[in-house]
Amino acid sequence: MDISPLLTVADFCQAVGISRSTWHKLKRQGATPAVVTIGGIQRIRKEAAEAWLAENETRGSTIH
Repeated sequence: MDISPLLTVADFCQAVGISRSTWHKLKRQGATPAVVTIGGIQRIRKEAAEAWLAENETRGSTIH
């Protein structure tokens, strides 16, 4: 079992510099890192957040 540090959605948004409304827009588009829901609260594994960021770090890319 992989027990890695978990980020809240708010922590993730702050770390990557997006608003919560942008998070929800991306979530509707299926463009967020995978989430783990614990007790009704969404969390993001640190590794998933880092992988998502690496995928979206291309020069000049825009997340819509």
